[in-house]
Amino acid sequence: MTPEQQRFFDTWGYLHLPGLVGDRIAWIIDEFESVWRDRGVVHDGTQRSCIVPFIDQREQFCSLLDDPRIEDLVEGLLGPDACYLGGDGNYYAGDTGWHSDGFHHAGRYLKVALYLDPLTRDTGCLRVIPGTHRIDPAAAWEARQARNSRELWGIEQREVPCMALETRPGDVVAFNHNLMHASFGGSGWRRMFTLNFCARCDTPDETSELRQFINAQARFWIDHLHSEAMRRTASPRRMRHLRQVMEQEGDLPALAAKARAEMKESSRG
Repeated sequence: MTPEQQRFFDTWGYLHLPGLVGDRIAWIIDEFESVWRDRGVVHDGTQRSCIVPFIDQREQFCSLLDDPRIEDLVEGLLGPDACYLGGDGNYYAGDTGWHSDGFHHAGRYLKVALYLDPLTRDTGCLRVIPGTHRIDPAAAWEARQARNSRELWGIEQREVPCMALETRPGDVVAFNHNLMHASFGGSGWRRMFTLNFCARCDTPDETSELRQFINAQARFWIDHLHSEAMRRTASPRRMRHLRQVMEQEGDLPALAAKARAEMKESSRG
């Protein structure tokens, strides 16, 4: 991370890093496909398919968390004690309207996304509205209501002014969870997976926000944000990114059991 990249992320809420893991993309794609086979999940192209947690499913995939380029990205934006919050693997189908991944007022939350197929503006690449991650008073501007674009501005969601982050396999996109993002025009077979992080939580408000994030994962019917393999193979350096989450997930098993009893299937996102 350069100071310029850090300032860009602070100001606009995202970074696009072309080719960051291009030398590893072959085995990354192999591992991606292996997770789906191992879990017996068959995607039919009609609606999003999702597996949570994702890289945690296989030992080699877990090692992506140790890649010095991923570490440099995460620690450069969140600090050396950033928390790994797990992530999801996806086959996307169709459009994804404008949304943010929650709106955090305490702490700083980061999504690292890898798209495994070439994507353009018109074939489902990630679109972002720069600056919509802000939580200061100016952040109340109507850009955060882009899902209501027809009512507000008389235009379709795909016409909302934005940055289209066209990607090729090996690129990495990182963005603040608060940032408004979407995709339009993609096929029913777009492959993508994420790694989620937050800065270490040091205040009661930050810890409460972390606990809320963890508990919300009950909708995926999981008892822990990390797999046994992720923890068992963790070096002391990796464990530094796992420990605080492990300390705060005590309510998750009971919430997941409740979700399994009330939901017909686990969440698709």
